[in-house]
Amino acid sequence: MAASTSTNNRDVAEYLPLCKAIARGNWEEANEFFSQDPDALTAILDISEYRALHLAIERTHNLRFVQNLLDRIDPDLLPTLVDQDARNPLHYAAVVGNIDAGMMLVEKNPHLLFMYDNNDHLPIHRALFVSNAIMAQRLFEASIENIGFCDEQQGCHSPFEGSNGAVILYKAISVGFLDIACQLIEMFPELARTKYMEYDSPLWCMALNKDLYYSGTRYNFFERFVYFHVLTENHKFGNAGMVRDVENQQICIHNVLRINNLVEDKVKHNKTLKLLTRLCEEAVKTNSSDFAHQFFVATTLAAREDNPEAIEEMLNHFPVAIWSGLDDHYLIQQAVICRCEKVYNLLVHQMSNNLSLHKVLKDRAGNTVLHLAGKLAPIHKLNEVSGAALQMQRELQWFREIEKFVLPNKYHEETNIIQETPMMVFRREHKELRKEGEEWMKKTADSYTITAALIITIVFAAAITVPGGNNGDTGVAIYATKPSFIIFAVADAISLFTSTTSLLLFLSILTTRYREEDFLYKLPTRLLLGLVMLFISVTTMMIAFSATLYLMFGQGKTWIVIPIGALAFLSIATFTTLQFPLLIELISSTYGRGIFGKHNYHKVGSVTL
Repeated sequence: MAASTSTNNRDVAEYLPLCKAIARGNWEEANEFFSQDPDALTAILDISEYRALHLAIERTHNLRFVQNLLDRIDPDLLPTLVDQDARNPLHYAAVVGNIDAGMMLVEKNPHLLFMYDNNDHLPIHRALFVSNAIMAQRLFEASIENIGFCDEQQGCHSPFEGSNGAVILYKAISVGFLDIACQLIEMFPELARTKYMEYDSPLWCMALNKDLYYSGTRYNFFERFVYFHVLTENHKFGNAGMVRDVENQQICIHNVLRINNLVEDKVKHNKTLKLLTRLCEEAVKTNSSDFAHQFFVATTLAAREDNPEAIEEMLNHFPVAIWSGLDDHYLIQQAVICRCEKVYNLLVHQMSNNLSLHKVLKDRAGNTVLHLAGKLAPIHKLNEVSGAALQMQRELQWFREIEKFVLPNKYHEETNIIQETPMMVFRREHKELRKEGEEWMKKTADSYTITAALIITIVFAAAITVPGGNNGDTGVAIYATKPSFIIFAVADAISLFTSTTSLLLFLSILTTRYREEDFLYKLPTRLLLGLVMLFISVTTMMIAFSATLYLMFGQGKTWIVIPIGALAFLSIATFTTLQFPLLIELISSTYGRGIFGKHNYHKVGSVTL
């Protein structure tokens, strides 16, 4: 074993062959170098002051190489092997996620767990910063088991108390490592009241991280159905979604249906609410008056992030926080300004205790809640729907919803300090968006008008020039009795009528007045019906054309139906793929369930573990 750390000043270029051998994981070549120069085991090898262990852990996952190095290096020297930033080999194992090497280092010398680099970061901090869940969990468990080694060191401070523990707690919450956060709070409850950097309490961090909650995750209909019915018993959060089952086929089915991911999500949401409840309980125990400030700011942040579960839990422990305010606006006003429909639904449709007061609230500028609804939404909320016309529709939906919420109609005309009614505020704030919506709607309708006109021309010409011609004596079509001709005639007629209807609908869009209220139902409905008619027209036109091809060239050749059908389906599928998303969005935003109504997110996410 090497007896001491090398302090020679040899040119690092001499160690270049050794560095290359380490990078390749070639122990035989490296060992030959160490045999000739034992000091190289602990010497500085490059300008970053990396040692052999740093390079072996960072640049290769050859565990045999790392183990051989550890066998030859005195364990007491491991804490002295630091780079220019005072990072020891365990820091590097944490960053690159070399778990096996990290556990080898801990076994050799647990003191490495409690060494700070020049940025006051422990190895567990590094694992948290790179969001390595498994490494962070293993280092956390190892730190708990070896906490005595920290106490033995002179001047060593516990990594789980005070600002040191706060770093771990806040970062664990931020990256979603809930097991670590829950264990920390259970073992060191005082961390729930510890400040860290810009955060005044862990409640702030929980309020801002809405991805940890059910309401912050988007699911389709099938995923929601599965989520409500999957069981979470005996499922440990953080196991990469693997459900223990002896039947491989069942596991495969779970993977295909995303059941494993949904179970993992459900466990995460449950743990989030459990952790939030624990933090609230500890915050309320605080003797100082500062705990009220923690709740007030945390609920305001949750309102801005549209995080209803966090708000509901915090209000359960500190009901006065419903009057949290920032920038002269309370929770309900924040929800309206930031267009946070989930928080609005919670406050209006689930918590009805203060509705009467909420309806008459005014800010310093004399704006009622309806005035605030008339203001333009934040840009990130506008971008939740595509197209300026649908954005304008969403803004009108908010305005109409708040109109229903506030007191009788006389308050709809109430003015603020600059003598503006809510509708005046709406028109002023949305002037540019209305113009953009008009332009978008006209361009869309204009392009579809050209398509509909072309289809009308084609199918009308086909109707008067029937396939096979007419009988010279009677004028009746020669193939009038053929089934394929009947299909052609019916499909061509449907295509003509529907394309004409769609053309008229698109023309009506081009000639409308484009008032603000037209964007709520009138314009979207016309565009929706025009698209439906156009889709039917294209489909029936392809059917008519296919029937004509079969009638002219497929008599007695049934195989020709296959290529004709495939090519016709290709055209229809292409049109559907390109235009169907807009059609669905129009239906959903205009006649769908809507964003307002009662949604009990808290009960959804707090199913018993």
